[in-house]
Amino acid sequence: MGKYFLLTLLFLVSTAALGLWLGQDRIIGLFVAGLNEHLAVPVRASRLEVSVLDQFPRLSITLHDVVMQGSVAADTTKLVRARRLFCAFDALDVLRGRYRIRRLTLADGQLNVRRDATGQPNYLILKPDTAAAADEPFALELKGIRLERVRATYADAARQQYFALQTPDLRAAVSLDGPRIDVSATGAAHLETIRLGSDDYFRAKDVQLNVLLRIDRAEQLVTIRPSEIKVGPAAYSVAGTVGYAGAPQLNLTAAARQANLRAVLALLPPRLTQRVAGYRSRGQVYFEGTVRGEWSAARNPAVEVRFGCREASFFHPEYRQQVEHVSLTGRFSNGVAHEAASAVLELKAVRGQLAGWPFSGDLRLDNLAQPVINLNLQAELDVARALKFFPVAAIQSAAGTASLRLALHGPLAALRRRPTARQASGELSLRAVTLRLRDLRQPFTGLSGQLRLSGSDVTVPTMQGRLGNSDFRGRGTVRNATGWALGPNQPLRIEATIASQLLDFNQLLYAYQPAGGGGAAGASGTSGGLHVPARLVLDVQTQARQVRYRRLRGRNLRGTLRLQNRVFSSPGLALRAAGGQLSVRGTVDARQPQLLKASTVASCQQVPLDSLFYVFEDFGQRFITSRHLRGTLTASAESDTYFDGQLSPLPDRLEAQIKATVRQGELLNFEPLQKLSLVADRATLRHLRFAELHNDFYIQSRTVYIPEMDIRSNVRAAALIRITGTHTFDQQLDYHVRIPLLPGLLPRAAARADGPTLGLAIRGTESNFTVRYETARPGRPAASPPVAGPSAAAGSAESAPVAAPRPRPTWELKKPVKKPAEPQPGGYFEF
Repeated sequence: MGKYFLLTLLFLVSTAALGLWLGQDRIIGLFVAGLNEHLAVPVRASRLEVSVLDQFPRLSITLHDVVMQGSVAADTTKLVRARRLFCAFDALDVLRGRYRIRRLTLADGQLNVRRDATGQPNYLILKPDTAAAADEPFALELKGIRLERVRATYADAARQQYFALQTPDLRAAVSLDGPRIDVSATGAAHLETIRLGSDDYFRAKDVQLNVLLRIDRAEQLVTIRPSEIKVGPAAYSVAGTVGYAGAPQLNLTAAARQANLRAVLALLPPRLTQRVAGYRSRGQVYFEGTVRGEWSAARNPAVEVRFGCREASFFHPEYRQQVEHVSLTGRFSNGVAHEAASAVLELKAVRGQLAGWPFSGDLRLDNLAQPVINLNLQAELDVARALKFFPVAAIQSAAGTASLRLALHGPLAALRRRPTARQASGELSLRAVTLRLRDLRQPFTGLSGQLRLSGSDVTVPTMQGRLGNSDFRGRGTVRNATGWALGPNQPLRIEATIASQLLDFNQLLYAYQPAGGGGAAGASGTSGGLHVPARLVLDVQTQARQVRYRRLRGRNLRGTLRLQNRVFSSPGLALRAAGGQLSVRGTVDARQPQLLKASTVASCQQVPLDSLFYVFEDFGQRFITSRHLRGTLTASAESDTYFDGQLSPLPDRLEAQIKATVRQGELLNFEPLQKLSLVADRATLRHLRFAELHNDFYIQSRTVYIPEMDIRSNVRAAALIRITGTHTFDQQLDYHVRIPLLPGLLPRAAARADGPTLGLAIRGTESNFTVRYETARPGRPAASPPVAGPSAAAGSAESAPVAAPRPRPTWELKKPVKKPAEPQPGGYFEF
């Protein structure tokens, strides 16, 4: 039975196809003539054919490679381009000789609906009267329109509007009743964007459409019957009217059902949502709103939106933290002027918990063009979980707890510049907080204390904690804290009094390393320079029980440290170190991280020489070291010292003038003295003692200049020794020694006067030097600097050049007083 039915059906289809093939020229002719009567624009196609199967069970005329011009003659953009356009007829209509187009199917095409800058549309393709008389052989009676794989766009140049979507299969029904057109559309679509001005809404969203429209061409009115647009699980309903006789007149209502945070944010442009776009929500999120009034270049409609949530939770998939039990009510209105300047955004009765810690508050923003904020916020925080939920780029990790109270009232621009105490107030209490900041190599640990906001300043009644190995406790004021935090290039001034048990400058000097500055420390511990924030100003009074830097172990540091324009200065810092008292005043210019200049006046009192040389690592030389020296030093020095990014001194640039007094001095096992065995035995020379030594030393061009000085020693044969010379930083020695002959045999007055002397010259390097007799007294200029000593930043006058002494007669030795000593390792004796 089934076989007979299929054969019968096949026979009927074949017969119909044959009949259509024999009469298709007549059908196509009537179709083309009918289109020309109803369409106001021409349609071009590569070919037309009649088909039974394309739109089965209806008959269809298929147009291939269709191009339709828009209704604006000067517009070069085509209204329609498609690979195929199917126009379907009912078979009974064809048998009766009446050709009624019931359905249209547009496949693989592009639909471009446009309005030009003058407001002229390109979609007026139907002639004014499209109603068909009953006796006409051809008419449009569309019961359905189908779009398959079609991209549709709408552009309005005058209103700066642009819509774009793609649909795999969108079905529409069109009913023509004189000037009225009823349209219904159902199906899935990928919404590329809805652009209003420069903002994109619904960007790259998959939506499900169920829209009912009535277009009254006579009244120029579009009525949106209750329609629905779904984005994921959220459903948005819209209804109302749009009049287009002149400028669009809107009267629309919209609401959301089963919405969540992500679906609500999809309505907004990225510039407003980029900070929170990754967050998700659970629970009930709702909104409803109206849009009423004229929408044109001159006017905006009135917009009223109410929104909120109840028992909702918000979370970010990557951070694994969520805010729970959130409830709030909100309102947005563009105000009486229907513009940003009169707009209002309100959040009321905000409540919630973050990891079980409660928060509450409310917010009101007036005048979104120049925002005026009214914010009240109270929160108890687990710092680590709060930062995981809403990360701050400058903070890498954190722990501890905090309490926050914040109130901001006033124009946001004024708050960024310099708010008053009435505009900004609050308090932050920290309890055992740990912070690892992006731009600091060492973490803050154990932070406990209070910070109070009053206007633009933050006062710190008490604060204690650690930065790396260093601890601190104190109080102070941070000036312009809000301006610095909210606006770029704002200065920050810190006035503080700080006490510490330990300051470890091995860490502190390299603590600040800004991201991207090329100063990240490597595995070796080197850094990219001493980076100092350009807008930071410091005025800190400090005292520390202990200080560490390399070999330095200091105690009782006291003084004042200031910073401005990347220049550190101090009127005085005092420190007990190396067994004595040290003090320094001056400046350190850190404007170039790789080249620092220190202009200082330093002094020390009763500092043991061996300790001083040990602490300062023998000042970078190995000729005379801490193991050679004993005694106490009292000295002052004016210097200009330069350092590289690792705070290593640059000796090529060093200039200094040093006034030194050494008391109870001893010189132990100093190898060059072993060459003077002609004046004393070796045991005495290994332990040379001198009661007191005074002299000025000059450093310039990598050379230490030693003017002539008298040394009274324990060597009986050379109780008075005169020394002058130079010592370069690359250890080139040039010393001249004058030893009065037989000073014990002369009266005391004669011993002080010029008399016969033994002249010796010590030249070479630390490891390879010679000691020779001198036949003539060396000139004074060899032991004097070429220019005056440097002036310190503290304001002392430049030192005048040392005047040359009056000439003294010199006794020359024709042969040695005693047999010369045997050559010693490290040099040789010569005469």
